[in-house]
Amino acid sequence: MVSEMLIRKKALKIQERLGMRLGISYGTSKMPVVRTTAQALTVLKDLYKIGLKAFVLPKELFFAIQSATDLYKTEYGNILKIRDEAKKYNIELAVRQDSLSQEPDEAIKAFATISSVMDCRTFLVNPAFYSKIMPRDQALRLTVYKINEIVSSLRAETKIALETTGRMNEVGSLEDVLDMVKRTQGTEPALNWGNIHSRGAGALRSQRDFELVLNQVRSAVGSKWLEEAYFFFSGSSYGPSGFIKTIPIDRADIRLEHMIRASMSFNVKGTLIIDDPEKERYILKNLDSLADMVR
Repeated sequence: MVSEMLIRKKALKIQERLGMRLGISYGTSKMPVVRTTAQALTVLKDLYKIGLKAFVLPKELFFAIQSATDLYKTEYGNILKIRDEAKKYNIELAVRQDSLSQEPDEAIKAFATISSVMDCRTFLVNPAFYSKIMPRDQALRLTVYKINEIVSSLRAETKIALETTGRMNEVGSLEDVLDMVKRTQGTEPALNWGNIHSRGAGALRSQRDFELVLNQVRSAVGSKWLEEAYFFFSGSSYGPSGFIKTIPIDRADIRLEHMIRASMSFNVKGTLIIDDPEKERYILKNLDSLADMVR
């Protein structure tokens, strides 16, 4: 119990100095992907104990919800349980849908509604859902049109975050995402640093490289973004076509320290999701190193 309290205290102090919530995606090392309400509640309690303040819910948790009607008919009570538990523990929620089908409208509407009912910080979308069936420029234009259409029809309070993707043949480069955010309502960029690194064949090698990206985003969408940024950080292997697979951060050629120091130099606030196969264990075993980074 004493050790757990010390861990929580240290994790909270790191987040205070960093100015960002730290969190993980989908589940913990013991439960990598939450699939039931009970599992989600358990994970939230476990994250609270170690001081983490953000959690990304996986699409698998909502397999029974294919439309807003399903949400209100069968799953509404469970959604509220998760929302209320997260509020009790001061854990920020997001919902992520990273593999939309070629007919994404209903899925986006359903997940945007889920995110709104749960008071999520954001609904994260991989914007590459048309890339496999049409030329990239056409896919980009259609994605902008569809997102505006869905945002207008739903009037949901939760923003849709367009996440940078890692493969060269996909819509979702940093430039694509910034262009889409400027051309859509109720959206924001979500920087997946591992994907940006992979698209650039290892582009993020120094603190300066991260700073250049942050400056590019600030110039495109405004300084207000720095107060509520949303980041994913992961290790990845890559080739000429970009991202191949996720690998442990410790084995990757991208350094968390460079990203953190760049973010602090820009006084970035918001949320940082650590995407590592070890889940929360990666953060726990690196608490001392993280504390040094934010000094």
